[in-house]
Amino acid sequence: MKRFITFLLIASGAIPLLYSQVTMTKASHGFSGGQSHECQAVQYQSPGESGINCVWDFSKAAALNVVESIVNLSEDNSTLGTITASRNDGCEFYFATTESANEYWGYKAGNQKLQLTEPIVKTKYPQIYGTQFSGKYAGTITIEGTDYKQHVEGVYSTDVDGMGTILLPNNLSFPAIRVKTIEGNASFERVKYLWYAQDVLLPLFVSLEDYSVAADGTKKLLTSESFLNTLARSSTGIQSIANSFSYQVSPNPFKDEIQLTYTVTGKNLVTVALYASDGSKLTTLLSQVQSGAQSLSKDVSKYAQAPGVYLLRITVGDKVYTEKLVKAY
Repeated sequence: MKRFITFLLIASGAIPLLYSQVTMTKASHGFSGGQSHECQAVQYQSPGESGINCVWDFSKAAALNVVESIVNLSEDNSTLGTITASRNDGCEFYFATTESANEYWGYKAGNQKLQLTEPIVKTKYPQIYGTQFSGKYAGTITIEGTDYKQHVEGVYSTDVDGMGTILLPNNLSFPAIRVKTIEGNASFERVKYLWYAQDVLLPLFVSLEDYSVAADGTKKLLTSESFLNTLARSSTGIQSIANSFSYQVSPNPFKDEIQLTYTVTGKNLVTVALYASDGSKLTTLLSQVQSGAQSLSKDVSKYAQAPGVYLLRITVGDKVYTEKLVKAY
């Protein structure tokens, strides 16, 4: 009888987990052109515990005095991959999203390029708590304008080792899973912890640790960093984790008119401008001191005439937010 009661207690305790389980699928977390991501370096945060019913408290993570990283995803026709992730420091990373996985195929930073012949599988769909997989990667590093060529290879592993709740600045919290990835070879190892929510494309939070590995297997910590996703995108809109500014742009893709709805905490100068995909400014749609809930509807067909990608840049005080818009017709 005691065993039966214990079983009931365990079973009843597991029921809420079924409903809060985060499932990563191609539809919810697969890369495609026109998506964007902003993150900010914060003080390093220990990755904490693994298992179920975890609480990862990063609510006190303080931003470092560095420029936020903006990543824009676009379709790519090169042999490196099908999606290019372009960072605002000029680096590009290449991915391919298939029906079953998201694969990493290399990068280009300055005149240095890594092209993998055996990619690193970043995500397998569906990916849930308890998912584990591993593999090998191989490729070549080249430097443009020189004869330099270096073969690289190593192993990687992924373990979705935790599920629970992640706490972020400005009293935000999300049901989340933690994905632990390890990449490296005989002399170097990178351990990365990534927290994902159900309706948020890219990680909410990342903690990264790099190690050197000695011949006897001893590891020495080289660097440890953490990054906060400053825009948590969900089905209910877009919340800014950075400073309680929230906004949503619709429709996207658009034809002629776009509508921007947003909420400003306190009084701030709000500037909204439209840019071409190459970064050239097309027009300023708004420049005004505002507070509270606001909306802006504009016919931008005069400036966004051709189908393609445009950028909407929203400046609130000293913060800048960039949204990628697609004119489909």
